Amino acid sequence: MDDLLPPPVEADLAGLPFWRRAASRAVGLPAGAGLGYLLVGSPILLQASPNYFLGGTGLALAALTWLGLRSLAPLLLAAFALALLQGYATEHALLIAVAELFGPTALALLFRPGASTKLRDSIAWLLLGGVLAALLTQTALLILHASQGGDGPALLRAAWPDLAGRVTATIALLLPLAWLARRARAGRYESSQWQELLDQSGGGCCEWNLSGTPSAVASTNWQRWVGEDRSWQVWLDKIHPLDRSSVQGQLQDLLHKPELQRVEATFRLRVLLGDWQDFRLQAQVLQRDGRGRAQRLLCLLHDVAWQRSSEERQRLSAHLFQQLHEGLAVVDPQWQLVDANPSYCHILRVEREQLLKRVALPLTSAVLLDSGHDPAAVRESLRSLGLWRGLVRLRRGDGDICALQLSLTTVDEASGPPRYHVLTVSDGRSQRRPDAQAGQDELTGLPNHRELLRLLDEAMQTSQREGFMLCVCCLDLDGFRQLNERHGQAGGDQLIHQVAQRLQGALRSAPQWRDLMARLDGDEFALILRCRSQDEAQRALERLLNVLRAPHVLPGSNAPLTLTASIGATLYPLDSSDGETLVRHATQALHRVKRHGRDAAEFFDTEKRARKEAQALALLRMQEALDAQELRLYYQPKVDMRRAKVLGMEALLRWQHPERGLLAPAHFLPVLEGTGLGVRIGDWVIEQALKQSAQWLAAGLRLDVSVNVSARHLQSPDFGQRLQELLGRHDPLVAHHLMLEVLESAALADVDATHALLQRCRRLGVRFALDDFGTGYANLTYLKRLPVDVLKIDRSFVQNMLADEQDRAIVEGVVKLARSFSCGVIAEGVESPAHAQALMKLGCDEGQGSGIASAMPAEEVAAWVQGFVRGGWPGPVRQPVTVD
Repeated sequence: MDDLLPPPVEADLAGLPFWRRAASRAVGLPAGAGLGYLLVGSPILLQASPNYFLGGTGLALAALTWLGLRSLAPLLLAAFALALLQGYATEHALLIAVAELFGPTALALLFRPGASTKLRDSIAWLLLGGVLAALLTQTALLILHASQGGDGPALLRAAWPDLAGRVTATIALLLPLAWLARRARAGRYESSQWQELLDQSGGGCCEWNLSGTPSAVASTNWQRWVGEDRSWQVWLDKIHPLDRSSVQGQLQDLLHKPELQRVEATFRLRVLLGDWQDFRLQAQVLQRDGRGRAQRLLCLLHDVAWQRSSEERQRLSAHLFQQLHEGLAVVDPQWQLVDANPSYCHILRVEREQLLKRVALPLTSAVLLDSGHDPAAVRESLRSLGLWRGLVRLRRGDGDICALQLSLTTVDEASGPPRYHVLTVSDGRSQRRPDAQAGQDELTGLPNHRELLRLLDEAMQTSQREGFMLCVCCLDLDGFRQLNERHGQAGGDQLIHQVAQRLQGALRSAPQWRDLMARLDGDEFALILRCRSQDEAQRALERLLNVLRAPHVLPGSNAPLTLTASIGATLYPLDSSDGETLVRHATQALHRVKRHGRDAAEFFDTEKRARKEAQALALLRMQEALDAQELRLYYQPKVDMRRAKVLGMEALLRWQHPERGLLAPAHFLPVLEGTGLGVRIGDWVIEQALKQSAQWLAAGLRLDVSVNVSARHLQSPDFGQRLQELLGRHDPLVAHHLMLEVLESAALADVDATHALLQRCRRLGVRFALDDFGTGYANLTYLKRLPVDVLKIDRSFVQNMLADEQDRAIVEGVVKLARSFSCGVIAEGVESPAHAQALMKLGCDEGQGSGIASAMPAEEVAAWVQGFVRGGWPGPVRQPVTVD
């Protein structure tokens, strides 16, 4: 902003430090006045009375001119007092004082601030004014003495020396005033020149004096844009309402914060012509008082509408360059790439970084010569016409051969030779004859992709009407890229043409219908075959593969080529998708063939897709059930069968389906297996079980609560952290009543990780049980390393132990194993008192099952516990105990 502020003005004292202002005024006014009186007015001082010096015309004129008419009253009192000291009567002294100040007052009015600047700054006028002031004062005194009865001729003879002295002293005193006036004039001239230059450069400025009576000085442009106001706040009303508060806040901060020297802002301003224009404001405080308050404020305005418009055009051009579907590139005179848009890179199938600072691929000598263009002729056309157009054939980055339409133009320079050219690249197929544009491939004459979709839609309608099936196929040649590199572009095109002819010859046709074929891109073809079953379609595809396996011979080559292909297919209406999706499904099947060895045909698995879609819908419905609070927790008791004591409850998940009623886990848990939603529902189950446990403890019901944890849930990286957060929401006692039941297979999947996790959870007070123990392939060495508290015997062994000696032996072995590992054991599937008695004989006192109680809502648990203790189960083996 420094280059936009006005240059320093020597006569402008307000912007100087205090000591420099004081020194300048001391030298410029009092010292200059005193020096002038001592040098020139000494003779008058020796011959005249003191009032000629102290109340002299020059001093009075200087004070009135410099300080204004507000100094008239003090000067009049001073002159009146001096006249009284000289012995004049009161009336006479007052008249003398008025006469002494008559001339200076008249001249002060002539040189008042509102008078002509040229008149005030002229030294000649200033000196003449001093003479006139002395003459007017002397004339007033002569008239006064004459009116008092003095001798006229004697008065005139005495007045001439007095008049000469007054004139000489006045001129001597006014010389420093003239010097100061000259300095002020030079400063104002320099300031006006600066404002004129600022106007010519398109800017405008306004300076406000904020001390005393507000005043402002504005340049021409400023007045043309916003007018001239004495208050700096008035013009802010012309700022756009959306920008006004921000600008006002910045200016207020500038005025009231001494540490701020300048601010800048850009806003819209309604100029005097009534239109909104963009301006940039630069404001600076030129002077502050001792308290840091602003005394002078300078504001500069610059019209930046052209800059905004230029930036907007630049943004639009950049957006157009990036979003244009045609490929655009900028090249230098050597045709090396300077920049390119995404479409250019997409058309060539090459990353932008690999293209920069290299000769543009379509303009290389090899591509131009292979396409029949002379590079020298291209440069000559650019030199003479500034334009060249042509069709070239090249190999993309992925190996495909394509035809591109090029347009190369010159960017004119203001002076000198061109430095840049613009290259436009578009698909050459769009420049071909109208029938190709309508959907025909140029090389093979087959329908293209767009025409294929139209033909497929028609065939699907006919299939629905006549009841036959459609086999939609995608065929891709195996190893075609290597063949194309070996035999060149021309050989590759000939091979594609031979393949198209062979396939067309192998297609079936009838008077009312025919199989269809299209070329999608490069070496990829599509086919639409009629069939009555998948077996018929499979035979047709095998026949097409055999046709292509026959040797191919290229012109000019005696060695036959062996060629194979891969085919992916889908059957309509078994796959009841739209035409474009059918082609995509066939392409997916083709990719599977490529991954599994090639030279084969494979159908799209619609059943697998249907299963995936059904699973996705089921997961979505489970998410809705979780959000709608349709999931419930039921609790099945675990008891000490020997002492008839309720030990705890196992939390079991149920789904209260709004239409199907209460659903068991078998209806929905398989869908959640191994999914992230299963983990979220597992967290929800733990959270709800902890809340219920806290409620039971608060009610005096001390029951352990066990929760099943899936393998995916247990193996999630943040399981321990989430469990700690859930436990942290409750009293620490709740953690000691929580038991997590983990499947044996999940616990032994990664023993080291499981061991670390269980140890971390045990430090929180949580206990662990191995669920369905005996159904997996437990390694006892691994099992010994796991810090589990309880082994749960799987229900399949318990239910059959009364009739199957092997199951009974397994149950007995698990009980003994639990004792060896110093952990508890509990049997699942206790269906009758006989099961309970058999288990207790084997040393297993704890059990759960439908023979004891089925799972129940949390609201029924307290009443069941009381009834169990009072009623007794399983009869003869029950012993009376006291409930804790």
